[in-house]
Amino acid sequence: MNLSIAAERSRSPTLRAASVRVSRQLRASPERIFDAWLDAAEARAVLAAGGIGHGIKVEIEARVGGGFRIVRRRHREDVEYSGEYLEIDRPYRLVFSLFVERYAQWDDRVIVELAPVAGQSLLVLTHELSLPSPAQRSRVQSGWARVVDALVRQVRTHRPERADSGAIGRC
Repeated sequence: MNLSIAAERSRSPTLRAASVRVSRQLRASPERIFDAWLDAAEARAVLAAGGIGHGIKVEIEARVGGGFRIVRRRHREDVEYSGEYLEIDRPYRLVFSLFVERYAQWDDRVIVELAPVAGQSLLVLTHELSLPSPAQRSRVQSGWARVVDALVRQVRTHRPERADSGAIGRC
């Protein structure tokens, strides 16, 4: 993937009520971790791990302005996550909108930042959300913690071939 910034940095017109943050140090390069976020097969594997559901469909158009659609099954129920890539600065920063109709998350934004640290990488994920309830924010933070923990396992064990820039991945 050879991606670069191509979108203007803009704030949402809606003031977000809160944000949650998850950070981890990973034993992988920022490039390896970044690419895992934009690879459909890896995204599906991460969503199927750690009791967070089963990724049944993943579509990723890895370019600024491109979108993604992830359908996850948990407890016999399908939940669809979709959004648009707002900023791609490989391997340091990925920003995307997130829409989850099932949970009434409408105007959310997720920022994934990566930095090399002592031969490893620091990942900081910030989810700016529109959910006013502390219980809902806690649920979102727990969900992201499970996703990031699954990502930690994925980047340690799998080394996929990289796709071409802007390719649409489907699983």
